[in-house]
Amino acid sequence: MLLVYLLLMLGSLSFAIGAFVGVNIGTDLSNLPSPEQVVAILRSHRITPVRLYDADNHLLSALSDAGIEVMVSVTNEDVLRIRQSSAAAAYWVKKNVAAFVPATNITAIAVGSEVLSTMPHAARVLVPAMRNLHKALVSSNLNYLIKVSTPISMDIIPKPFPPSAATFNAS
Repeated sequence: MLLVYLLLMLGSLSFAIGAFVGVNIGTDLSNLPSPEQVVAILRSHRITPVRLYDADNHLLSALSDAGIEVMVSVTNEDVLRIRQSSAAAAYWVKKNVAAFVPATNITAIAVGSEVLSTMPHAARVLVPAMRNLHKALVSSNLNYLIKVSTPISMDIIPKPFPPSAATFNAS
């Protein structure tokens, strides 16, 4: 049974396209809409950017030809495996990205979720994982279409105000 939850978030302002609303979608709650119903809800509200907290194949298929930009995430649990093996990264890209592109408009891969805040010494794991995923995209000839990034928590900036005095957490 597909478990999906929707969390609305305001998108950032862009000079080129204006303000937008995006949706984060995960699969760890029950009694929520089917993938097809999720896509219908997104379309009815004209929500075009979506971040999937994991690479749910049913939802990726439902997003095919939907006109929705998709950021698909590598779970925190998968980051270490992908860091350790370029073959694991290549398999992950083949299974969760290449299998759906171009019908599903995957524009980015989010590596983990706030890994720098949740895992000690995460940079040593995160950066090689991101490199391996990028290499896998290059091998699949998708690197010009799909970017690799990582979501970070604002707690890496201990004192964000005033912005001119903000610095990153030393660790």
